[in-house]
Amino acid sequence: MGLPARRTDYPHIAVLPDLCGGQPVVEGTRIPVATLVRAHQLGMDFDEILTQYPDLRPEQLHAAFAYYFDHQADIERLIAQAATPVPGATVITA
Repeated sequence: MGLPARRTDYPHIAVLPDLCGGQPVVEGTRIPVATLVRAHQLGMDFDEILTQYPDLRPEQLHAAFAYYFDHQADIERLIAQAATPVPGATVITA
């Protein structure tokens, strides 16, 4: 059995050491806060994000952004790490 979730001060947001590398996620999902933030940065509005993630409720999305605004540097660092290619990896372009 995995380690227990670390509760946060944000409803619907949890940190589970065994899930998504310990990134903050929407509770009950495998959706990292950073993924939702990045989708918005790339131009998706809240309705489009909710359409893309049909199991996500509006209150969960709002909690994710509340968490982001209070932990912006940490989430931006996760986004930057995800965008950094792995050394030696081949990047495939269309």
